[in-house]
Order: sequence, then structure tokens, then C-alpha cells
Amino acid sequence: MAKNSENYSVNDRIHHSVFGLGTISQTDSRYTTIAFDESGTRKFLTDMVRFERSDTPAPAKPASTKTAGRKKGKRKT
Repeated sequence: MAKNSENYSVNDRIHHSVFGLGTISQTDSRYTTIAFDESGTRKFLTDMVRFERSDTPAPAKPASTKTAGRKKGKRKT
């Protein structure tokens, strides 16, 4: 695994040895936040995190489960 460097930026796809594939969501000189496909979002110290670039595209987002016109409250019987 290559050490993180300035060659990576937000929206880059990466592979981490423990958490797998993910997308960099934030990065600065102190922290790098990665949204992993299977493991949720994790924040790392930029100087310590190790990952490598990936060409694997991000998975498609699931369709919204909200139902239009549905109101919260008591149900009429």
C-alpha cells in the first residue's frame, strides 16, 4: 500500500487493506475521511493512512424508499 500523498483528492476511488473500496470524501493536511462501500465512513490521520488508487467505480446508490404523499400521524380505522 502506498502512503497517502498530495496526489489524492476528494472523489478519488481508493482501496484500503482492511476496509476495502471507498471514495475520499474530505482531505486536508491533518485528516482524510473515506466513505467505504461496505464499511461506512471512517476518518484517518492523513500522515498515517495507507491505501492505493482504484479504478473500480462507486456502486450505484439505492433508490429512495420515501413514499410521496404519505402523512405521519394516527391511522384512521
